Amino acid sequence: MEEILFDETAHRYYDNTDKKYTSVTTLIGLYTNTYDVEFWAMYTALKEHGYRVKPEPEKRSIYCNNVLYPLNKLMLDNIHKHWYAEVRARWDALTAEACLRGNLTHNALEDGINMSKGDMTGKSNTLITSTGSRTISTQHDLDNTKLKDTHPLAYQRLSGYIERGFSIFAEKRVHLPEFGVAGMIDVPLFIKNYFAILDWKTNKNELHKTAGYYKKIQVEGRWIKSNIWVETGERFKYPLDMLEASKFNIYALQLSLYSRILEYWGYKPLDNHLEIIHFPLLEEPLLIKIPYLRDEVDIMLAHFKQSQLTLN
Repeated sequence: MEEILFDETAHRYYDNTDKKYTSVTTLIGLYTNTYDVEFWAMYTALKEHGYRVKPEPEKRSIYCNNVLYPLNKLMLDNIHKHWYAEVRARWDALTAEACLRGNLTHNALEDGINMSKGDMTGKSNTLITSTGSRTISTQHDLDNTKLKDTHPLAYQRLSGYIERGFSIFAEKRVHLPEFGVAGMIDVPLFIKNYFAILDWKTNKNELHKTAGYYKKIQVEGRWIKSNIWVETGERFKYPLDMLEASKFNIYALQLSLYSRILEYWGYKPLDNHLEIIHFPLLEEPLLIKIPYLRDEVDIMLAHFKQSQLTLN
């Protein structure tokens, strides 16, 4: 089996023959509707500056005071474009802050797992193979880490697995050559030839099971996000249109695809084997059970493979 490599800067997976792989997140993204950042940033900018606006996203046009304007025409107005740029800068700053918070959390948890094995290099993660051999048992000492103080829920959950005899790994690359798909599992856990998967998420808000958005309300002349969840019923693209395109289902597909890869490698999933620990902003972490969408993943993989064959 060829080795899978990862270029973090380009977020690119490839093997030692330089064959490129589609990442798990990119694959799932092919079946979700792309968020039109440019359109919604202009809409937000106009709304914040007092226009009566109504979006027509299918036409990439916006009603402003009852007159319909195409987005490209709005972009020609220097004032409108300046307002748009302010919104984009604010959104970009929030995205960068979220990425930083996520990276810090992931790095701390990865370091804790590796430290529990006395291996800060992470080399022991290479013990997981797809060649038919089984995971080498590892010894863990979580009390030799900072996790009990910094991330008590993660410490508690990992301790429970260790007490049951599981070996724990961090940030493990996995791939399916047959489909040209690769990804990185936050925490794969193994006991003999069985496995479970634990994942970290740092979204600042609740992981809703329905597709939607938080309604904005006006307070003292400013539009702010409320805690009112507006359901849209949006679904994934064919052939996954049996599922709502919610953040929860996106993550369920992600973990289920990791699980399917490990099954292809010859491991067996335990019952209720997929979990997320969610670290929302300013709230207590939550342990969330994730359903195994095995059938949906198989449908997605088959469709993706056929589409790649058609393109070639």
